[in-house]
Amino acid sequence: MLQITNKTMSESPIKEILYGQINSISGQKIQVEISENNTASLIRQIMDNCYPEIIKLYGDQYENFEAFAESLMHYLLTNALIPSQRKVTLKTVEIDIVIPDVRTLVLSPKNALVIFFPKTSNTNTILGSLRKLEAIQPIKENIWLVQKTSLGLQYKTYEIDNTGSFYNIINDINGFCASKTQSKFKIFKV
Repeated sequence: MLQITNKTMSESPIKEILYGQINSISGQKIQVEISENNTASLIRQIMDNCYPEIIKLYGDQYENFEAFAESLMHYLLTNALIPSQRKVTLKTVEIDIVIPDVRTLVLSPKNALVIFFPKTSNTNTILGSLRKLEAIQPIKENIWLVQKTSLGLQYKTYEIDNTGSFYNIINDINGFCASKTQSKFKIFKV
């Protein structure tokens, strides 16, 4: 069995939890689940198994869960071969994830999706960040939030708790991509 390791992983308890779970499931099984379009159940399994460990971490629970969800998204987007860029800056605005890329966001915002992980429950801080994101992605429907629990903001929001809508985010990203010009890209490894 292939074990995923990373020197800096020990510096991040969130990554340790995530990659410990990925190793226990196995990269090969994850690939099968992705190729069979079972990402919602895969995300649910990972979140359910990691939830008790994340809750034990020190610090802000919103930050911990949303940072975990972001790390999981990075892993899944890469393995599902969904074109994306992570942790990029455009006009001094930091973007957590942009699909498919910054170039598309600049040239054709209707074909680009921005995913934002606030890592806080402070509504004023989140709204300030959203205003900055709207300056580079003027189509509000193409800015998606991932939050531990929804704060009722007027954006498409994926909840880790409560509705568990986060489980469906990869399916929704695939739907978004299929309806846009980049749909000609291969979405899944076969």
